[in-house]
Amino acid sequence: METFKGPLGSHKNFIHHIALENYHEYKMLCGLNEENGKNKTPDKYKECRYFLNVVESMNNILDYLYFEHEDEIQQSSLKNYKNSVWAMYPELEELANLANAYKHCIREGRGGKNVNLPWAKDLQRPQLNVDVEISSSLGVNTSVNYEFPWPIAEHEQVLEKAVKFWLGYIQHDGCDLKNV
Repeated sequence: METFKGPLGSHKNFIHHIALENYHEYKMLCGLNEENGKNKTPDKYKECRYFLNVVESMNNILDYLYFEHEDEIQQSSLKNYKNSVWAMYPELEELANLANAYKHCIREGRGGKNVNLPWAKDLQRPQLNVDVEISSSLGVNTSVNYEFPWPIAEHEQVLEKAVKFWLGYIQHDGCDLKNV
């Protein structure tokens, strides 16, 4: 009776109706932009926003699973549970690290700012290009161009590994995340 629980009523519904839908919308937007030659900064900003939605929703699946089956899971806290899952499935830890870096402007530890973890601003790669032409007859001509290159290949790879994991999970690959 998963259907009657709604999209947020179980971790599997969350995977099907939220996380995977966010993924499909992101990939569709990227494909449409590429097909239509839309590669300007506003287009790339929108792709980045969709990417953040899918990464965050994929990362939240473990929260849904843990609290849905809390009485069956041996770890007494969500943090301990996630650490156990990540030890067995490092692709989910990679995703969590990426999601947390994007989610938090500045990562903190117990003593404040943690410079050993990536911060959101470190994940983007905006470029400011300045061209200067010097001509004895025309003088100096400059042009400035701002670019927001997207997608970032390494981040796409992390997302793709996580999507592959969750697709395998919902297709009954034998992975029992309640008993890690």
